[in-house]
Amino acid sequence: MGKPKIRFKGFTVDWEQRKLGDVAEYRRGSFPQPYGNKEWYDGEGAMPFVQVADVTDEMNLVVNTKQKISKLAQPMSVYADKNTVLVTLQGSIGRVAITQYGVFVDRTVLIFEKYKEKIDYIFWAYIIKKKFIEEARKAPGGTIKTITKEVLSDFDLMLPDYKEQMKIGRYFQNLDHLITLHQRKCDETKKLKKYMLQKMFPQNGMKVPEIRF
Repeated sequence: MGKPKIRFKGFTVDWEQRKLGDVAEYRRGSFPQPYGNKEWYDGEGAMPFVQVADVTDEMNLVVNTKQKISKLAQPMSVYADKNTVLVTLQGSIGRVAITQYGVFVDRTVLIFEKYKEKIDYIFWAYIIKKKFIEEARKAPGGTIKTITKEVLSDFDLMLPDYKEQMKIGRYFQNLDHLITLHQRKCDETKKLKKYMLQKMFPQNGMKVPEIRF
């Protein structure tokens, strides 16, 4: 049992320590072998297929996945509906996403299929991401090299009640949206700066800039 140092007004109940395996049911994705078989990709009825590279640092998926899984291969894969929490298990281990659309999922990515109690999926995504960051700090070189089902199931998590989960999850989600908005504005300003530098500082042999304020 425990209490965070900062809380939203009205929440006083202690958080409970739980094992991940006691709270969530999960499985790896799947894909028919061999990977290179052309029949498994694209074509009529093809659907997005999520691999590690399709999970971003912003806790979502890329707009268009690198691969599309064919209608023939779909029964041999695993489907995750919109608003499913995924976590990468190879390469960049511990990258978390909340799916914005329905997808089929590769075996290099873990799918949280359902929960054994009432859990807010947005809060779950943040608590899982935080847990992987903590585990990476403990690992040699600050990087998790491998992760087994047994180790994952044994992860200790501190969980509040459902209403507090919802409050916390949406608070951090709103912060991320705000960060993304400001990042876009920053990127646009950088592009404007680059353009103006090119136009306002003529190189040798070039005409005097035509832009005037």
